[in-house]
Amino acid sequence: MFITLKSTIRSVLLGLNVLLVLAIATTVYNSQFLLNNNSIMVYAQQIMGMPPGGMGMEQQQPGPGQYAGGTISSIQNDENGTPAWILSGLWKGALTNTADKSNQDFSTPTVGNNNDNLPTATFEAEFDMVMLNGSALHQHSIYNFTLVDIMKIDDEDYQVNGTATVTMVEDGPVNNVPLSIKAMNNNVISILVDPTKVNNHFGNTPIFGLIQQDIVIKK
Repeated sequence: MFITLKSTIRSVLLGLNVLLVLAIATTVYNSQFLLNNNSIMVYAQQIMGMPPGGMGMEQQQPGPGQYAGGTISSIQNDENGTPAWILSGLWKGALTNTADKSNQDFSTPTVGNNNDNLPTATFEAEFDMVMLNGSALHQHSIYNFTLVDIMKIDDEDYQVNGTATVTMVEDGPVNNVPLSIKAMNNNVISILVDPTKVNNHFGNTPIFGLIQQDIVIKK
């Protein structure tokens, strides 16, 4: 009888240990799941300029759309077409208010004079610019983006055209600068700043960067 009781106690303890392990594993899994989803939500909030957890619930949730961001890492040419400048910084952008445009595939350009066909677009960038020898370090910002048209080049590449404000060291903010932004294979972004509006400051090639986050929120 003593042996039977001892075996029963051992079985109960073993069962409790198994339940405890399962409970811990489930808690860790759920915590990781929530962490991943919270990270996505916080990232989208940052793109939309929202402080995470700092507003009412109705303002915390980013709307349906596509949110992306990443780094700028580019070499720009001088006036002679020779590589002379290093650019390094960050960019972020979003296309929202697209829920009622589900039938639009962007396979052809959407002209900006029919604004009902355009999603709401945001794009911002901040980056340092310095010569290859380390001299002439300065900063630039791109903001106040206005979408003009958007098109799908092929299955992997998109092009967005619009205007924005670009800060210049000597001239200050320059408004209504045409931009052409391309996303390539969901890995690379190129930003072509109209050289005639910024005195050819960024050379004759686009500014390149990486797409490090790309999030689609459906509801």
